[in-house]
Amino acid sequence: MNKLTYETIIAGFMEMAKNDEKIRAALIVGSRARTEVPADEYSDLDLVAIVENPSAFLNDTDWLGKIGKHYLTFLENTAVGGGKERRVLFEEGLDVDFAFFPVSALPELEQDPEPLGVFAKGVRVLFDKDGTVTALVHQAPKNLPAPQMPGSEEIRNAIHDFWYHAVLAAKKIRRGELLDAKSICDSYMKHLLMQLVRTQTKLNKGLAFDTWHGNRFFEKWADPETVSAYKNLYGVYEEEDVWRALHNTMSFFRETAKDVCVKMDLHYPEEGDAYAAGLVESLYSQEQRPV
Repeated sequence: MNKLTYETIIAGFMEMAKNDEKIRAALIVGSRARTEVPADEYSDLDLVAIVENPSAFLNDTDWLGKIGKHYLTFLENTAVGGGKERRVLFEEGLDVDFAFFPVSALPELEQDPEPLGVFAKGVRVLFDKDGTVTALVHQAPKNLPAPQMPGSEEIRNAIHDFWYHAVLAAKKIRRGELLDAKSICDSYMKHLLMQLVRTQTKLNKGLAFDTWHGNRFFEKWADPETVSAYKNLYGVYEEEDVWRALHNTMSFFRETAKDVCVKMDLHYPEEGDAYAAGLVESLYSQEQRPV
């Protein structure tokens, strides 16, 4: 039996789709379709299918057997587009994301900046029985809205949100809810920090500079000083280290947010920052109370 490869997986899906009228189009996106940061030996395969009934593929796994032997499969929301995908780990360690969108979603995809941005980076159309996907892909760069800097209210909300949760994290530590505190500090607050880091980067390098989505390629697009600072922002599951991570995250956020506010000519909430930081220090100096 031939060794399974990504190309044989693609060929298997296309053969299955050839005799299935419910599958109207399929395309490859992501690293295996783009030239910027192309696929390497660790890259997965992102296959998007336009179908009449996504549930038929999302809620059933029998069709996977027509493509190759798999060991793991589960459902997850797509990174962009608001859809669902079936993620699969095939033999040879090949991981594939099969995203299924209904035909009725095409008009929405044509207007959604996130999937348009994915298409604009590169698409490989496998087949298009109705010709609609090919047209969408060709128009994606033209339909993609011009990039915009976050508005003043969005920045203000992120800053207030961050300091509110800094106090909440400190209360959780002091109460003995260490895992919850660590989650707030190392997940929720880091998400807010990333918003500001991304904005700061665009202010420094230009609005069109690509900061990708989520934490993708952070080490490539962020400046070296920022990447280095992140080494001290996460803690282990131990009280004093969570305090350390919280304090370091607060300091770096303050530095980043102030820089963003100066460059965008926005008011930085010094009073709110000082009050929240004072509460954190007060909680830090207290004795731990039993849960």
